[in-house]
Amino acid sequence: MKILFVCRQNVGRSQMAKAFYNSITHSNDAASAGTKVEEVGQTLRERKQTTQSKTFFVLDVMNDVGIDMADYTRAVLKKEDMAQYDRIISMVDKIDAPQWLLHSPKYEHWDVEDPRGQDYETTIKVRDKIKAKVLDLLA
Repeated sequence: MKILFVCRQNVGRSQMAKAFYNSITHSNDAASAGTKVEEVGQTLRERKQTTQSKTFFVLDVMNDVGIDMADYTRAVLKKEDMAQYDRIISMVDKIDAPQWLLHSPKYEHWDVEDPRGQDYETTIKVRDKIKAKVLDLLA
């Protein structure tokens, strides 16, 4: 099953979900994208090095569980790409989602807090919630 995980900036939640899904299934069946991506193609390592990301702990908390996402790149959600996925799971606030996504029969929403600007412990909680949701999805 091909899955697209979506969040706002494609630096946290959707990237973690993609990483967990692909790691657990030993596949590359999951991808991720964001609805408001400023720097398409930027790696998460590059994102962490930027000055506006002093509280960016996504890479650290994923490394804690043995998953290296440093070379993952940011992508923007495009309507024409949706056809290649069986399910599209969004963690973006509905106000930041395009209407065509919200009305897609493939669309599902997960209520997961954005770890942006949060502390390390909150980012761990977000990571663990996403992992649990991916495991439920695969059950």
